[in-house]
Amino acid sequence: MSSPLLEICIDSFDSAVAAIRGGADRLELCAALSEGGLTPSVGLLREIRRFTLENVAQQREVKLYAMVRCRRGSDFCYSEPELRIMLHDLELLAQNGADGFVFGALDEAGNVHREHCGLVVAEASKHKKPVTFHRAFDCTDRSKMVENLELAGSLGFTTLLSSGLERTALEGIQNLTEMVKFVSESERMQLTVMPGSGVSPRNVQEIVQKTGCRAVHASARSLRKGPKGGSISMGGNAADGEGLLVCDETIVREIKNLLKS
Repeated sequence: MSSPLLEICIDSFDSAVAAIRGGADRLELCAALSEGGLTPSVGLLREIRRFTLENVAQQREVKLYAMVRCRRGSDFCYSEPELRIMLHDLELLAQNGADGFVFGALDEAGNVHREHCGLVVAEASKHKKPVTFHRAFDCTDRSKMVENLELAGSLGFTTLLSSGLERTALEGIQNLTEMVKFVSESERMQLTVMPGSGVSPRNVQEIVQKTGCRAVHASARSLRKGPKGGSISMGGNAADGEGLLVCDETIVREIKNLLKS
């Protein structure tokens, strides 16, 4: 049996290169991981695609999935104009080489939004692209975990990224195990449950062994020191004079090797 897939989320070109060199099987392309990940630019997608074609395409395939999320916020309830914005973005990203997409929307009751999610999956299907339901799932009604899991699968999502409705995947390991088991025993669902949030070399083997998952998601970041200064805040965020969190090739490689062992 092959080792579980390793997906790394990135929000810069340098992080993408580090993730690819470290052995990531798939990238989740975002802007602003500081905001939980927003829709990336077409320019970032095209430059990462160029890098993969020139440097790794002969050895292996690295899939590029683009986040589709037009703003920050943990409600994941979108207006009709916001939905149209994201559908426009999806089309542009599909035309510029995205292999798949990452999306999630909830209704006012805190459940998977049938109509909005259905529209996004349908638009992606026009381009023959799969869609991952992101960690908006972890904000759903806990008492309806299985129902929302079934709904996501029935709408056509191929992957579900989740921390098991807890802060981290390790804390949510019981729910994740239940979700993986439910999907594996279902004859109708073609859905991969992918644990994410807090996945690291310290815990990835435990998460995989206990849940039985076939894919994991991590950021694998470390702090890169920047130039002196950085005392001015931007956009209402606190000034960060310590540096920048970027994907660490060494951490990615360590996780990948642990998944192989």
